[in-house]
Amino acid sequence: MPTVQYTKSMPVIAEPDVLVCGTGLAGIGAAVAAARNGASVLAVDRMGFAGGFFTNIIGSAFDGFVFEDTGKPVVGGLVFEMLERMGVVEPGQAPHLSYNVNGDFTEVEKHPERVIPRTDPELFKKAADDILIESGARPLFHTQVSDVIVKNDRVETVIVSNKDGLVAVKPRAVIDATGDADVAAWAGCPYEKAESLQPMSLHFRIAFVELTFELRRKCASVLEKARAEGKIGLYGGPWPATFSGRDIYFNVIRTPGDATNPNDWTNAEIQGRRDAWTMFELWKEALPEFKDAYFFTSGPTSGARESRRIVGDYTLTGDDIRQAKRQDDVVVLGAWRIDRHPEREAGYHDQPVVPPYDISYRTLLPQGVENLWVAGRCHSATSEALASSRVTANSMGMGQAAGTAAALAAPTGKGSREVSITELQDRLLAANVILDPASAMDR
Repeated sequence: MPTVQYTKSMPVIAEPDVLVCGTGLAGIGAAVAAARNGASVLAVDRMGFAGGFFTNIIGSAFDGFVFEDTGKPVVGGLVFEMLERMGVVEPGQAPHLSYNVNGDFTEVEKHPERVIPRTDPELFKKAADDILIESGARPLFHTQVSDVIVKNDRVETVIVSNKDGLVAVKPRAVIDATGDADVAAWAGCPYEKAESLQPMSLHFRIAFVELTFELRRKCASVLEKARAEGKIGLYGGPWPATFSGRDIYFNVIRTPGDATNPNDWTNAEIQGRRDAWTMFELWKEALPEFKDAYFFTSGPTSGARESRRIVGDYTLTGDDIRQAKRQDDVVVLGAWRIDRHPEREAGYHDQPVVPPYDISYRTLLPQGVENLWVAGRCHSATSEALASSRVTANSMGMGQAAGTAAALAAPTGKGSREVSITELQDRLLAANVILDPASAMDR
């Protein structure tokens, strides 16, 4: 491949204690926690809003928030606060209620009496803006991480691009919440990538139709028939939810690809829109409930479930999850199923239920760099374990832990491995984070 040599001096636009790269669930958790613990924080995002999966892709509820056998929360802290800010629960009530695992009607039908930890995308955008600004963090949208400069085992400079062109940030500490471990990879940290990645997905919403448990089954039957007749290719589920009672949000598109490959990501957008419209037209033709239905929107971007996974100081495994292995440096709990979407199969797939388990602080520490943390689906886990730990509530919890740790380290220039685990856990507990799985096990 031909190369081009390019040299340019660029302005340093900020020198924060903590730079957070990405303001999805992990990035919000990191930025707010770091700022509340006294750090100056700059949080950059390529989109014009925060929220990641909930707003970039369109998500319906906090996955991984509860242990589904009991409906009791396993991830607290900022997840509680975001549910309160969106009006899903009354202030102070979040830790004490019983919740459904998410908003998917496949699950709601099992426990219709439980609260849905719903996350309407527009409500979430506003709640994310509010919590970031009120915490003292400085968000900078429409700003893409472009490169990383490492000196003496520390990230010295992060190059970002926006309407000012290429500009530089010189932070004391960096949190990679890009989902794809962009900062860690470009800093030269080791990472892994599965040979068979979970497929990408473009979510979409249909208006003027009322979702019912029976309609979910009808939608699935239409897709099964269309697949058998060769009218449609791969799809998942479907897993429908509703935000208003008069619309349906669909998680159903399944597109093989690697989100770190620009061509694959482009194909996921184009093929995803094509498949979404095909499904909509099939349902409209076959189901009277869709008589007045209107294709309202697809997500601003296709989403990825899995891409790069850093090699950290500890790697979470499937056995750790199944055995609920305790970790001395636990910073967040997980309880989502081992939910590995198959790359080449259609319909529903097996999702083994697991007990609440510990996620170690060491899974947030990329090897080879001392002032860099990751949070979210790029943390150190096997591909199997990531099928559980990758989801939204866990990501926000990882971000809250990473942000708190970075705020403890940055003022004195300490590295990520010099943070006192006891002090970190004490601060997380003081912020209503749950670190004891026993609280979720009792009915």
